[in-house]
Amino acid sequence: MTENLPATNKVTYWQPSAGETIAGVIQGSGTFKNSLYDEQKTLLLQNDNGSIVSVDLNRYLIHSLKQHNAALGDLVTVTFHGKEQKNNGRSFNRYTVLVDNLA
Repeated sequence: MTENLPATNKVTYWQPSAGETIAGVIQGSGTFKNSLYDEQKTLLLQNDNGSIVSVDLNRYLIHSLKQHNAALGDLVTVTFHGKEQKNNGRSFNRYTVLVDNLA
């Protein structure tokens, strides 16, 4: 995926609560400097009403998108299930990803 952002749309940032789902067509990806995590990768989705929403990508989401061969124009649904804890005590964000490939 390449950086691609329609100039006419304002980007909003998805800050999900547990159980929240977002769906949209992939418009591109990008990065921004985050004071906590240095460089943060993002996925840009266009939802049903035409708005562009930026979804922060963690390793799991990046891996899932690659595994599903997600590409520009594909429909993606991401559900945030909340924070969970690994056996080693570290917490992580649990997501589910569905991709409807265009091709």
